[in-house]
Amino acid sequence: MFKKEIHIPNEINDIVTAMTQEFVISSISESGTTSTITTPSVRIFDNLSEIILLTTGMVITINSKNYIVSNIVLLVGSATFDITATGLTATKWNVAASFKFGSRKEINQALQEETNNDSKFKRFPLIWLFTPIEKDYDNTAIDFEAQIILSLAYKSNKTDRAQIRLDGNIKIILQPLLRLFLAYCKSSDFNYMFEFEGYGKPINYESQDFYFYGTSDKTKEVLNTSTDAIEITFNLKFKKQFDY
Repeated sequence: MFKKEIHIPNEINDIVTAMTQEFVISSISESGTTSTITTPSVRIFDNLSEIILLTTGMVITINSKNYIVSNIVLLVGSATFDITATGLTATKWNVAASFKFGSRKEINQALQEETNNDSKFKRFPLIWLFTPIEKDYDNTAIDFEAQIILSLAYKSNKTDRAQIRLDGNIKIILQPLLRLFLAYCKSSDFNYMFEFEGYGKPINYESQDFYFYGTSDKTKEVLNTSTDAIEITFNLKFKKQFDY
């Protein structure tokens, strides 16, 4: 039995990958500039908990392009939702989120490279893991404890007032994405990794909403494009993992 090394960026990436798994499109119908998507389900049941993948205003990806969801109808075993699009021939969709980790400079370089490579539709929503990450090995009952800082960011207009950013980006796009991320952390696919306070209890964290994602300078933005963001800070206890 050998102790397995835990690399936090890889573990967070696995959670985001699970969040953005592809789902089947059963059918697509058009009316004017609106396409109505039918999919087998947007509900995930984990133990006794129900996770609703989509809320109105969330961003999804179809054929490498992002769309805003509207008019969700939850049915027994299926769901329908609308997007503004025509001529779609897709068979899959997924919740949109791009995971990156590193310093502010590195993240900005990566975003710029994606813009130059015409991948702008996949840059946001962004889930950014701050580095470096300090690990505490003082508790022998677990592997280690680490303070995790994540930023969930979405593009905005420089001229938007705070109320528009709150109603449009923070409440509609970023808060549901955060709830989804935390739900997946607690799901049976990933809770083997963490030592939580107790079964069914929420993950404790601190958060700050940024209606203009700026630096301490207040005149400069954190990212080299106008964004709004939710920053969360939480301490995660990682259980000891073993390879057999």
